[in-house]
Amino acid sequence: MIRSPGPKGHPLHGSWPEFRADPLAFLLDGTLAYGDFFRFRLGLQQCFAVSDPAAILEVFSDREGFTDRTPPHRMQDAYPRSVARLEGAEHLERRRALAPAFQREAVFARVEAAERVVREGLGRLRTGEARAVLPVLEDVALRSASMLLLGDAGERVVERIATELPRVEAWLGHAADDEAAYDKAREALAASIVAAAEHRRAAGSRGATDLLDPLVRAVDAGLMDEQAMIDEVVMMLVTHVPTAAASAWALHELAQRPEVRTRLEEELDALGAQGAAVERAAVLSAVVMETLRLHPPVWVLAREARREFCHGPHTVSAGNEVLVSPYVMQRLPRYWKRPEEFLPERFLPGSPWHEERPSAAFIPFGLGMRKCIGERTAVLQMKLMLAALVRDFRFELPAGYEAGVGGRRPLVPRDGLPILVERRSKTDRRPRDHAAAG
Repeated sequence: MIRSPGPKGHPLHGSWPEFRADPLAFLLDGTLAYGDFFRFRLGLQQCFAVSDPAAILEVFSDREGFTDRTPPHRMQDAYPRSVARLEGAEHLERRRALAPAFQREAVFARVEAAERVVREGLGRLRTGEARAVLPVLEDVALRSASMLLLGDAGERVVERIATELPRVEAWLGHAADDEAAYDKAREALAASIVAAAEHRRAAGSRGATDLLDPLVRAVDAGLMDEQAMIDEVVMMLVTHVPTAAASAWALHELAQRPEVRTRLEEELDALGAQGAAVERAAVLSAVVMETLRLHPPVWVLAREARREFCHGPHTVSAGNEVLVSPYVMQRLPRYWKRPEEFLPERFLPGSPWHEERPSAAFIPFGLGMRKCIGERTAVLQMKLMLAALVRDFRFELPAGYEAGVGGRRPLVPRDGLPILVERRSKTDRRPRDHAAAG
C-alpha cells in the first residue's frame, strides 16, 4: 500500500485553517491537484477526500464498515429522533416504513394542493424593485412541503407550521436570549403536528399514503412515542430550506441565461405545465437538474470507517473519515464538459451535451441507503415553484450583483438573492408553434 497524496498541513492544526476558510475550494482544488483519493488532517482527525466513483459506491454501500458523520443540520440536534439521525437496523426499519409516502403516485396525489399554495405564495412577490427573493421561496417551499407530506391534514395546520417552524429555526442556538419565546414556538409547532395526527386518526387515510399514515400507525401501536413522530415530521419539513436555496440558484442562473429562460417560457406556455403536467416539461427538468449539479444543497457527505478499508493502493484506517463532496463530483472536468457553466442541455437526451457518466458523478441528494428519502418531493417542489415563476414573471439581477458561495449548509446566494421582478403580460404568454422543441 502507498501513502495517499495530499497537503502536508500544519504540525498541530493540519489543513484546518485552509478548510475552514473555504471548504469548497479546498476540496475541489485538492482533488484537481492530488487526484481521486487525497489525504489531509483537520486537527487530529485524519480525513480522505474521495472522488473515485467505484470507491464512493463501496463506501456508501458498506453499512457495517462505515457510519454517517455528515455534519447535522442544527435542527437535527433539536429534533434528534428522525430517520436522518438513526443508525443501523433502526434506520432501515424507519426508512422502509416511510418509503410508501414518497412513491410517485403518493406524492402526485397531493400535487394540486401544493401548486395552489405555491401560486398563492408567489403572488405576494413585490414587483418594481429589487428585493431578496429567498425568504419568499422559503415560505412557499415550507407551505408546499406541508401539503405534499401531510395531505389533507396539512391543509388544517399549514398556517401554524409556516409561522412557528421558522421561529424555532431562527431562535435555535439563541434560546438563552429568549428562552420563553423559543419554548413557546416549539410547543406551538408540536401542537400543530399533533393536531394533524388527530385529524388523520379521526378522518382516516383518504387516498394515497402520506407521511402521517405510517407515523400515526407506529404511535398507536406503541412502536414510537409522540415526540419521535414530531421529530420526524419537523425534520421532513425542514427540507424546505435547501429546496428554496436551490430554487433561488435556478433563478440566478436563468437571469444570466436569457435564451434558456426564453426556451423555458415557451415550453411552459405551450404545455400549460401545471400540476402533474410539470413532469412532461423536459427543459424545466433539465434546468432543475443542472441547478442541482452546480449548486447542490448539501456540499459534503462524511463517513467514519469502523474498520480498515482498502481501495486499490489506498488504505483508510478505522476512525478515519471519508469525505465525498457532491459539489466536487459535479464539477470535475473528467465527467462534465465546461463544468463551471450553466448548461441545462447536458440533461436533455439527444443533445450534443448529453453524456453517460458514473452514477456517483451526480449525487445532489447523496447516495446509498442514506440518500435523501424526500428527493422526489424536493424536485417536484422546485418544478412547481420555477414553473409558476417563469410563467408569471420576468426577473433580472441588480447591476453588479455577485452571488458568491460559501461553506454553509445549504449553499445560498448572497443577501438572499435580491432580484427585480416584473409580471409577464398576457401577450408574452401566447403558445408558439416551436415551443415544445427541446
